[in-house]
Amino acid sequence: MTARRALLSQLIALAVGGTTCLAQVRRVRVGWLSPGPLQKTGTRNPSETLLLGALRQKGWSEPDSLVLESRFPAIDKTLAMAASELVSLRPDVLVSTGTPAIRALRDLTTELPIVMVGAGDPVGTGLVASLAHPGGNVTGVSWRLDDLIPKTLSLLHELVPRAKRIDLVNQANDPGHAVFAKVMLDAARSRGLGCQVFQVRDENELVATIAGSTADALLMIATQMIYARPERIAAAAMERGLPIAITGGPARDPTASGILCSYCPSQRELFSRAADCVDRILRGAKAADIPVEQPLRYEFIVNLKTARAMGLTIPRALRLRADEMIE
Repeated sequence: MTARRALLSQLIALAVGGTTCLAQVRRVRVGWLSPGPLQKTGTRNPSETLLLGALRQKGWSEPDSLVLESRFPAIDKTLAMAASELVSLRPDVLVSTGTPAIRALRDLTTELPIVMVGAGDPVGTGLVASLAHPGGNVTGVSWRLDDLIPKTLSLLHELVPRAKRIDLVNQANDPGHAVFAKVMLDAARSRGLGCQVFQVRDENELVATIAGSTADALLMIATQMIYARPERIAAAAMERGLPIAITGGPARDPTASGILCSYCPSQRELFSRAADCVDRILRGAKAADIPVEQPLRYEFIVNLKTARAMGLTIPRALRLRADEMIE
């Protein structure tokens, strides 16, 4: 009887120990909603790679302790549909970039925590109550539009000093549009420039707007339309001879595809700061209590081939200020 009791105690201890081990190796699930389509099936896009790298620095790595669930808009799938699929998986935390994508997630859940990797004016668009005290299920990193748009406009004007009118083009369903427009119009007025603001619904409207533009240059907020086929946007701009600058979200790839220039927050810094928020949430913190951060480092990238094709001379001062000159 004593031997049987000893054996039973050992079995119970093993069972408890096994449960403890399983709990220790439980893998968390992070949901990533991309604002743009996946270019190649089965591959990681640059944003996913940055996110996974930043989380690895925090001790979360695939496949040992983390599973990354990704969803993308596609030909037969809207951003809202991709967001719905992702939320239905009930991941431990949701991550995305850009106001439309973050809004698509927030519209579906007020329970699951959402981390922004860059969004314009999250207070003005209602994503958070304030930067210091978000108060809901959204936190992360936002950029300062009151600095970002005027700075991008200034750089573009230096690249195209003959410009008398520089227009703004933005995606029609972006809830931050009114804020973008006001900041742009004020910045253009302060530089003595004319400016019109256009909202376009899709890639075809964007190409048509570029082709029919009577402006001397365009400033565009980085959106899903640009990420989908940046080479088409660049080709339309080249055919029209229209210099374009992108600001807001990740813009190196569109610039490498032929857009004249971009001025955006450092993506590495954005994802690093967002990973801090994800890590804190996975360790028990609430999104409502994590202040929204803002990036400190910005990157100015110029496509030299596009500049030469448009007959633009890059001033030496701008060459020295550029973080990257793409040949």
